[in-house]
Amino acid sequence: MNSIQTIMNEYEEIREKNRRELEKRKKELYSKLPRLKEIDDEMVSLGINITKAVLMNGEDKEKLLEELHKKQTDLKIEKAEILTANNYPKDYLQMKYNCNKCKDTGYIGLERCGCLMQKLIAYQYKQFKLAHRISKENFDNFNINYYSSKSVDGGISPRENMEHIFMECIKYTKDFDRHNKNLLFIGRPGLGKTFLCNSIAKDLLDMGKSVIYQSAPDLVDLVRKYKFDFDNEEAEDEALRDIYECDLLIIDDLGTELGTQFSGLVIYNILNKRLLENKKMIISTNLDVDEIIKTYSERVSSRIFGNFLMYEFFGEDIRLKLQNII
Repeated sequence: MNSIQTIMNEYEEIREKNRRELEKRKKELYSKLPRLKEIDDEMVSLGINITKAVLMNGEDKEKLLEELHKKQTDLKIEKAEILTANNYPKDYLQMKYNCNKCKDTGYIGLERCGCLMQKLIAYQYKQFKLAHRISKENFDNFNINYYSSKSVDGGISPRENMEHIFMECIKYTKDFDRHNKNLLFIGRPGLGKTFLCNSIAKDLLDMGKSVIYQSAPDLVDLVRKYKFDFDNEEAEDEALRDIYECDLLIIDDLGTELGTQFSGLVIYNILNKRLLENKKMIISTNLDVDEIIKTYSERVSSRIFGNFLMYEFFGEDIRLKLQNII
């Protein structure tokens, strides 16, 4: 079940809970204060009569509507007086909502309510495998000082390179709805690839975007699990829907999965389907360009190099530096 379906079910459960609680309050007061039930019954009848009167034609229509609305107002006042006289809030017999703006539907008209956006963010954080890390690994905590300012082979320094990549990642996130770019992070372990993936993911999650973060081996295992679930023919489509439809798919550690025909097919199908649907992706790998070409079929490598902006990470292992500092 994807995130929006899960949350819509939660809203339905909230509404049902609130309906049960209202019925419980009504039962309590109707037995204690019978006049309240009479008033509610009369209000229902009045509502029907007002609807009928609105559809009427004739000179008496306005006069009748005025009388019905006056009766309705009198009943509301009487009901409020009975409740307050018995130390109950005036709205005690009204439906309570967790969100008064959308009345626990998640939508105000056709627009998503703020409460739905927050639920989507919370859901995505919960589903995000590295949720405990993105509180630390985000753009605010990125430290460019870990990268050397010494040039490499007469070219730019690791620091200059990372300053460029860092700014491109911020721009990628900020302009997410206005571009259709995919990113390829290449470089040895410990150079900040995962850190920046987490940083992008965090900002997008906070914007209410759906982000799926999977290592290549886990992604292959996920497909394998449902591909051969013969007890449920629809399991594969249901389980993998988010992989294909999420706003951003991050594939980490490409190249660490077992190099089988099946794994190659999984990677190809995911890349191809999302590219056809213009769904954005970020791939992080320790492989260099030649190793990618050697490891994957031409149809996989051509889709990567033909549709992804490549950023090469180089320099000293940041994790080793941090260990030495500690």
